[in-house]
Amino acid sequence: MTTIDTLVTAFETGRLSRRQLVQGLAALVAAGGASATAAAQAPAIPALSLNHVSLAVNDPETSKQFFQKTFGMPVASTQGTGINLALGTSFLGLYKMPNPGRVDHVCLGVANYEVNAMAAKLEAQGIKATIRKDKPEVYFTDPDGIRFQLEDKDYRG
Repeated sequence: MTTIDTLVTAFETGRLSRRQLVQGLAALVAAGGASATAAAQAPAIPALSLNHVSLAVNDPETSKQFFQKTFGMPVASTQGTGINLALGTSFLGLYKMPNPGRVDHVCLGVANYEVNAMAAKLEAQGIKATIRKDKPEVYFTDPDGIRFQLEDKDYRG
């Protein structure tokens, strides 16, 4: 199946909006100068970094103290009651959530992040994308059901 067929099928089955279909087709036209072989081998969304991992914890403050005492990780930012600990150019998110003691999601850093374009690229690959209603963030699951987020490579929480 060609990329155009994949886009059209995703649109016809409701996995892509009309806007996402047009964006995907425009991206194909813009890449028209590239060889078909190079286009077939190029990843749809090159991941540049492991941006962050967010953990579901009982108490973000207790978890923060553990990671700071054990690994010396300073606070990078906070979001609501969540705490993001700096880890080089990445961070570890600690959030009070149901079912603590698990990884909530893994975030991959990408270049030229634009939430609708990323969702369209995922959908063009046959991957169901979910955009948060309250923030411009896109999520998807891998074949094993692990939840992933895409975000700008420079995002720090």
